[in-house]
Amino acid sequence: MQIDVNQAWATLQSTGHVSLPGETAGWSNASKWLSAVLIGLIAVLAVGFVIGLPLFFAMNGGLFPGSILGVIGGLAMLVALGLIVRNWRRRGKRHQVVETQPVILEATGLTLRGVGPIPWQDFGMAERRMVPAEHDSGYILRAVMPLTASGFHNVNQLLPPELRDRISPASGPMWNRQYSNIYVPGVSGLKTDEVMWLINSARELFVRS
Repeated sequence: MQIDVNQAWATLQSTGHVSLPGETAGWSNASKWLSAVLIGLIAVLAVGFVIGLPLFFAMNGGLFPGSILGVIGGLAMLVALGLIVRNWRRRGKRHQVVETQPVILEATGLTLRGVGPIPWQDFGMAERRMVPAEHDSGYILRAVMPLTASGFHNVNQLLPPELRDRISPASGPMWNRQYSNIYVPGVSGLKTDEVMWLINSARELFVRS
């Protein structure tokens, strides 16, 4: 059952606990469609590669060791790229299932995507800020909760590695990937700004008390 932000806030104030249905985030849905497009492009390239081989060999006077190695290398690259994109797509699908788990706000902290409760003192106020993009070297505007010093330690050192990607994508060089933010979760029936307001209000309520 969907609930509006005022109902959620009233429930939290009166009971000290509210559980909301999670929803997949917009960036997660975009990644799903992007991976589908990439798989389609790779398939088209592979078909074109195979169809074009007879013409290539006819124009070059037959088979030669160099051309054979080139064909094998090209096919190997397409297969490797396809496997990478397929694994990325599978990980994305698993993450989307996780995103639908309940978002719980209570005195002990925030639970999202099956991780928690994360203590309120482990992260700051929800805000929109530029963070490293999920799939390229640029930056993108996201709704996040920056980890505090205690949160950074707890996530990067104590949280099981298989759960860390549920917090947010890691950033930094390959030899030193770290987690600096918690992505604001999606909630069914609520806009991102409403979820941010609710989380910030709950944080002020429980930290202050």
